[in-house]
Amino acid sequence: MLTLFPSQITDLPPGRIPVQTYTIEGNDKGFEEAYKMMMDELKDGGKVYLVYPIIELSEQLPQLRAASADLKSISDRFPGYNCGLLHGRMRSEEKEETLGKFRTGELHILLATQVIEIGVDVPDASMMVVMNSERFGMAQLHQLRGRVGRGTRQSKCILISSTVSGLNRLKVLEQSSDGFHLANMDLLLRGPGDLLGKKQSGHLPEFPITRLEVDGNILQDAHVAALKILSASPDLEQFPALKLELGIRQPLCLLGD
Repeated sequence: MLTLFPSQITDLPPGRIPVQTYTIEGNDKGFEEAYKMMMDELKDGGKVYLVYPIIELSEQLPQLRAASADLKSISDRFPGYNCGLLHGRMRSEEKEETLGKFRTGELHILLATQVIEIGVDVPDASMMVVMNSERFGMAQLHQLRGRVGRGTRQSKCILISSTVSGLNRLKVLEQSSDGFHLANMDLLLRGPGDLLGKKQSGHLPEFPITRLEVDGNILQDAHVAALKILSASPDLEQFPALKLELGIRQPLCLLGD
């Protein structure tokens, strides 16, 4: 019987340079600082991703910056540098055309949504600026940050928070590039939410077994122990006391078999 044990890759791929990460409050001073860093990067020959939480402005969420709404203002702020737009509502061929222009240098700034989180590889993209970054989970921000730092240039990631309270959580990304550590910190800070419901964050004191954000190592050890037991005796005949106990508890299990 094949038994699989979890493994972790904690190092960057060979040749990768860690991305320098900065957290900035999204006020007038903060945006001026971020735009200055962008201009310095562009003058030095770099390419910049601008990442947004939404495509178009929303009356329900007026505090959120939108990719399509910012296209003209960013183009005006950086004359001489071409801007493009990339989001999930575009057709596949439109996305490929825009990414192709960004790769070849026809576009210098790419305003995009989370659509670039996976599968986008532009090695000479050297800076990422994330708007309303407090709206993203740390694991997602780490995944987005992985779109830069893929070439030989020292790359930067700027996380702009529209709330002061969001800065402390984001500063964890300044200090670590270990995705496993960041995921654990995100779990600790935000809580696991409702495992059987729709709530995606928050601590649940009524959870009767353990706290996932605190006792993760215990749960992992229990998982490994369970795999060993099932490998030795899939029907639990060698462990009659355990089989009896599980037979008593199973009707109470909400997760099923």
